[in-house]
Amino acid sequence: MQLNANRLGEMLLEAGLIDQFQLESALSMQRNLGGQIGRALVKLGYLPEATIMEFLESQVKYSRVSLKELKVPEKLMALLPIKRMLDLRVIPLELRKSGSEKSLRMAMTDPTNLKLIDDLQFATGCKILPVLAAEGEIAEAIKNNMPKEPPKPPEPVKEELSVDYNAVDFSDIPSEDPRLDRLLDLLNKKGVLSVIDIERIKFG
Repeated sequence: MQLNANRLGEMLLEAGLIDQFQLESALSMQRNLGGQIGRALVKLGYLPEATIMEFLESQVKYSRVSLKELKVPEKLMALLPIKRMLDLRVIPLELRKSGSEKSLRMAMTDPTNLKLIDDLQFATGCKILPVLAAEGEIAEAIKNNMPKEPPKPPEPVKEELSVDYNAVDFSDIPSEDPRLDRLLDLLNKKGVLSVIDIERIKFG
């Protein structure tokens, strides 16, 4: 089946909102830079986004939704990579199950793009039920519903062992006592006392 990815452009042309030259220019831009026909028409200054939205909303089968304060379950956000959602300007809204069939309501800027819908159905394994939403709202909703990174575990605090060797009374231990040598060697290995400190204790 041949899927028409530029149905929106043809509909706008038929409605007299753009002319053939503007459509061809937008198609050329789309071929060179990618993206969707509606975005190309807006970038070229041929139509404001609001006009395209109003036109699509006037088509009975395309309902428009507001995405302000939208909360999307993490399982739905995991159906597509975040970068792909941002590139395509789509965001999943609701998953419905009927027997073995899964239907996914997906907000997009161009619900007439049959190729995009087919690609999304292949990627998600769900039947796509497209609804209309503004590009800016979709981008904002994606950012607001991005999976939060797990908090990084706190770095272990390195406790520096500090001993005031001047507060330790070694006077009653003979300088030749092996216990003193072992103690000083242990404190030296732990980095508490330096060689100079040991010399001061033993011979100072």
